[in-house]
Amino acid sequence: MSKSKKKRDKKYTGRDAKDTSNVVRVRRVNAVARSDRAQWLHDHKKAIWRWSIVTVLVGAVVFLIVQAFMAIGGR
Repeated sequence: MSKSKKKRDKKYTGRDAKDTSNVVRVRRVNAVARSDRAQWLHDHKKAIWRWSIVTVLVGAVVFLIVQAFMAIGGR
């Protein structure tokens, strides 16, 4: 069985190395017609998701605290 050749993972740094500072990166964009509300939701999706998680967690903690006080109070 022959050994497979190890791939090179070290970057080339010599005089003949490829210059990576002038590389043009392409960003693909899909044009979508959205309403004003849908565009706002699309732009703020991550923030809305984070705030909804925080709201649910705070609501659960408040609910548990209220239930604990009601259990102690005998209601």
